Amino acid sequence: MSLIVPAHCYLRLPNDEETTMPMTDSDGRPSTAGGVNDKDEQGLTALHRASGLGDPSAVRGLLQGDADPAILDSRTGASPLHHAAQSGSVEVAALLLEAGAFLNLQAPRNGVTPLMAAVWYRMPALVAFLLQQPEIDVEQRALFGATAAELIGFGASADDEGAQRQSDQLRALFADYAQRRDGQLATQPLFVALTDAGASTADRASRVRELLDAGHREVDTVSPVLSSGSDGHTPLLVAARDGDTEAVAALLAAGADQTAVDHYMAAVPAHKAAYGGHAGVLRLLAGAPGFDSIKNAQGPYNGYTPLHDAVWHGHFAAAEVLVHAGVRTDLTGLDGRTAADLARQHGYQEIVDLLQTAPSVNPLTLRQG
Repeated sequence: MSLIVPAHCYLRLPNDEETTMPMTDSDGRPSTAGGVNDKDEQGLTALHRASGLGDPSAVRGLLQGDADPAILDSRTGASPLHHAAQSGSVEVAALLLEAGAFLNLQAPRNGVTPLMAAVWYRMPALVAFLLQQPEIDVEQRALFGATAAELIGFGASADDEGAQRQSDQLRALFADYAQRRDGQLATQPLFVALTDAGASTADRASRVRELLDAGHREVDTVSPVLSSGSDGHTPLLVAARDGDTEAVAALLAAGADQTAVDHYMAAVPAHKAAYGGHAGVLRLLAGAPGFDSIKNAQGPYNGYTPLHDAVWHGHFAAAEVLVHAGVRTDLTGLDGRTAADLARQHGYQEIVDLLQTAPSVNPLTLRQG
């Protein structure tokens, strides 16, 4: 059964009259030819309008008609999910997230996230739903300095008993979230060991080996979002980033997946190690299962491969490992630059020479190096 979006699709003309522009096809489905992502005089799309009104049928139909769930309004940079927070509709929020809306998006004008908006608009059910999402970030601050939790009761009168009860309800939701998050960390001793800032590299590696020997074999668990710099990381991603070579060796021996990507940049461990110039880590990764499938992986943010990342700050040894591991040298980032172009840009002539003489195919001659 198809859901039909009203033909006016919530768009308004400059005279504030509803447009009669046909935005559905003959079957009643939203038509991209009709401008499903067009904006009205207030910089809002039909999806912004439908989301703000909490109309799940219209939202579903618009998404089926290729409405962009990540599109921003032209005034504050708010997304449809921000507007769904105003409606308080859990169903609309779920539809938008399923379609690819960004959960933690901060509107450029004010830095407000959908979670902050849901708290501000006093929508406990939606706050509860958003706090259940695995990637929710409660530590973000708006441009005026407040976190979502700090917006609880913002503007409420002390003698407004209903508002105070609602504030208590919202505080309880955040307390429950914190308890769940702490419980999740308690089940990830490998991650905790690798992110112990007070421990030396040797101590971290020793602790990892002890945990693995003790039966903690869940090596691919993903850390919660804490605004910590290690959000959505597996233990291997952390160890590769930090150059903990012994820990990387232990994790790979335990079957850690080197194709896993991080929360921030969708980077694989090879990206992390290359950017940090950790040639020893790259040797281990190059000799482990899964490397061939990711050795030329291009990050969605800048299109850079691990080789680009190694070249970026002149890490010759890391670049050399990757070249001898058979990575492609001809791939370009979203800036149109190859790794050699990047080396020339930053004056790394030794790397330029390395890449100019790189064989098109070369076995892993540095595996034992």
